[in-house]
Amino acid sequence: MAAGVVVGLAILALALRLMRPAPSRLSARETLLSRQTQELVKLVSAAESGTLLDFKGVLVIVDQVLVQNLLDAVLPLEADVGSGFHVKIDSADAAFGDGVALVHMTGTASVGGASVGSQVTVYGSIDIVELNPASGVLQCGVSILGVEAQDAKALGHNDPVGRLTEALAHGGISMLLGSFEIPVSIEDRLAIPAVDSKRLKIAAQTLPLSIAVRQVKAFGGRLWVFVDAGLAPPPAKSEARS
Repeated sequence: MAAGVVVGLAILALALRLMRPAPSRLSARETLLSRQTQELVKLVSAAESGTLLDFKGVLVIVDQVLVQNLLDAVLPLEADVGSGFHVKIDSADAAFGDGVALVHMTGTASVGGASVGSQVTVYGSIDIVELNPASGVLQCGVSILGVEAQDAKALGHNDPVGRLTEALAHGGISMLLGSFEIPVSIEDRLAIPAVDSKRLKIAAQTLPLSIAVRQVKAFGGRLWVFVDAGLAPPPAKSEARS
């Protein structure tokens, strides 16, 4: 009797679970707010512990105005971004606050070569920042937080906004922005001048440096890039052949 009751309850629980509607996908604004909340908690914790600006190498500060000027210089942007979508970005705004280096883009999207599409808003964040040792500039990657469409039906069926978001997140945003670089000019070599005096003689040397981005924070309208720098290890000597 008890076993039958347990089985019956299990079947009822399974039925209720199947009847429960699937959780809807978060909107672009909800995703952005969730991300900002997470990053703000990290910033507050770092500020309270005194590690907000704790660095041992090089600190590079990039103002959002500089990034805004770089975006304005390349607009409009237009490309096929995958999954049959074509996107044209007419305006873009950079806002570095609340823990997120936000890039807010607006434009139009169409599908299948259609002449009529929908106005779209794309929310992205500068998450990937690498330092090119050859050029000494910051190479930035933009991650997609979400997409909003004014007329989703104009972009097709079967969750077109979700498919457009996925297309942008999987290489589409790179097709639009291309190689997004911020000129900061960090040298990857340390030049020591020669010294030749009566008391001191030092030969000129050029020492290679090892530089790498360790951490990136966004607040106060700026991007704070923490860079570790040090002398590069000497190249490994090849073993002599017998």
